[in-house]
Amino acid sequence: MISFFNPLLLFGILGISIPIIIHLINKKKAFSYKFAAIDFIFQTNKRISVKFKLRQLILLILRASLIAFLAIAFARPFLKTFSSGISGENVPTSNVIILDDSYSMQYTNNRDSFFKSAKASAREIINNLTKDDEAVVISCSSSRLQALPGLDYDKNNLLDSLDKLLPTYLSVPITSSLDKSIEILNTSKASIKRVYLLTDMTKNSWDTDWFKTGNERLRNCVSSVHIVNLSKDKILKNIAITNVESSVVTSGTNADCCVNVTVSNFSSTKAKELLAQVFIDQKKIAQGFFNIEANASETKEFCFNVERGINHAGWIEILKDNLSVDNKRYFVINTSQKLDVLLVDGDPKTNIYESETFYIEKALNPGLEHASSIKPTIISVHEFNNFELASFDIIFLCNVETLPFEKIQELEKFVKGGGSVVFSVGNKVDSNYYNNSFGALLPNRLYTIKTFSSGSLISEEQPLHLKPVERMHPILNILSETDVSTLSSAKFYRIFYVDPTPLGDCKTLLSFSDDTPAVIIRQIEGGKSVLFTSSIDRDWTDMPVKSFFLPLMQQLCKHLAGNVSEEILNAAMVDNAWQISCPNNINNVEITNPEGVKTILQPQLHYNEKFLSYVETHIPGIYMITVDGKPLLQFPEYFAVNLNTVESNLSKIDKKEIAALMGGINLTITSDVNESGVVLLGEAKKTMWSTILFLTFCILIVEAFISRK
Repeated sequence: MISFFNPLLLFGILGISIPIIIHLINKKKAFSYKFAAIDFIFQTNKRISVKFKLRQLILLILRASLIAFLAIAFARPFLKTFSSGISGENVPTSNVIILDDSYSMQYTNNRDSFFKSAKASAREIINNLTKDDEAVVISCSSSRLQALPGLDYDKNNLLDSLDKLLPTYLSVPITSSLDKSIEILNTSKASIKRVYLLTDMTKNSWDTDWFKTGNERLRNCVSSVHIVNLSKDKILKNIAITNVESSVVTSGTNADCCVNVTVSNFSSTKAKELLAQVFIDQKKIAQGFFNIEANASETKEFCFNVERGINHAGWIEILKDNLSVDNKRYFVINTSQKLDVLLVDGDPKTNIYESETFYIEKALNPGLEHASSIKPTIISVHEFNNFELASFDIIFLCNVETLPFEKIQELEKFVKGGGSVVFSVGNKVDSNYYNNSFGALLPNRLYTIKTFSSGSLISEEQPLHLKPVERMHPILNILSETDVSTLSSAKFYRIFYVDPTPLGDCKTLLSFSDDTPAVIIRQIEGGKSVLFTSSIDRDWTDMPVKSFFLPLMQQLCKHLAGNVSEEILNAAMVDNAWQISCPNNINNVEITNPEGVKTILQPQLHYNEKFLSYVETHIPGIYMITVDGKPLLQFPEYFAVNLNTVESNLSKIDKKEIAALMGGINLTITSDVNESGVVLLGEAKKTMWSTILFLTFCILIVEAFISRK
């Protein structure tokens, strides 16, 4: 049975009347006049006339056929066949229609986005299903959901589901939707099960490792997979802002800020004089130009001055291109007051490099190239006895041997009132004295010293290494994966074992490779105490010279002081939870997304510490935080959510690679969305379009040959 995808175009067959009319006009009988001079050639002309008329008739038929075949070809005919069942009956099928809704599908091509074209193709697939065919429409992002709609025979329901789909700001592997397709089709009893995938073929969307096990499951479940490449065979170009990092140096009543912006050129041509503009609090404050080589990135620094003591929300944007969603990136700047940290050196040395506080002081304030909001002050134990503690936020006791009883009481009052103290042990620390004198502040009682092998410390045992225990704690979760992975590179040659029973509300953040606590934190009323069970100089460990030491120490101080770093405020990615510790006096928090939608959150309690976890990060932009309808002092007013720019690289996966990944599966890939009829054919239909076009071409050649005779 022959059918047509565009039957209205069959009216083009009426065009065959044109050559017929022309032929009839040319055939109009002329007036004839006989005279004797031409009688002798009459018989010859009669034979020639017969040949001429036959030639004209053949040309008429060819030209009329040419017009008819063209009309039929553009009507896109197909022949229904039957792989199973009774001849003359359609074979029921089960179909999963997958729309790639990752943000790269917002790429505009000839005014329409890939996603809009995908919906048009999906609509055509649905409309060509028979009443016996069942189908379901899903997106790649919906594969994250626990429950999905089931197979349905009602085309109206399917079209309604399709209309509700919108492009997202996500980068979701296509393979996750294939898992859901298998799950859905396993519930069907149909003999033919098909998967339709409408995608732009972006390479980063394909998790090739999935096919190591997924290929067999897919092959055992589906009859065929049909892919429509919405980007066709075009090479796609894109320029995106891929990273923004902010830093602050407070001075006077204002704050000097710097924003490092990275722009990437994902194309084969150089980007020249690309304008980038920086906005703070809705005002443009800086701009500059990028010149980026093909398939390369460039980073520029923009510096400006803002009001000190508050949060500032901003963004940077470049000129729009075909994929504009990644041309804007958001950030938040925290210009809170400087942290004043007191470093008490329990073992001063003539050589400053051997000082107990040398490395911690450099980590907290590295210098002009690494501006820090932390101001460390170094004093001796003798000076500490006469020092006013109230002017500091944090106090480090570095290998301090003893303190007067009155000073210990003052220190306890300081911590209970909201301050923090950090204990770093060493060769001058006596466990019995510390346990008896600092028991109200120590997270754990000190037990005994253990020595491991090193150049100067002789032991048969190998040195210990660090490993994270509370990876999601605010002190650790801001560290990069590189920093976390390098924790194990630090060697510890001597440590203090501690009593396994904590002295209060404590948690171990880092431990040694033998599971001995290395860094322990304790909540003491309004403040906190921290215990390092090894030194923070080079006497017992090489930790101070490792790359993670600086960010670890800075984040420790910011957490203890209740300050929120720029890293936390800018850490959120679309559809990933944003978490932050919060003061104990907070009970209800309202978060407003960039579209004005408000969400009320109640802090969660974990190890006696409150924290917020916000999961509605579905769109990029600036999110506003209020407590009881107003900003809260010493708590962030904003945080930024940005794209994961992995999809900004629009390099496409090769068709041959897909075919190899899906080896053994009946696979169809078409590169023209307007030819989705090819995909619609599946197993139950066979296209005649190419055959008709070939016959039309043959007719054209024959007509040209005869007309020249």
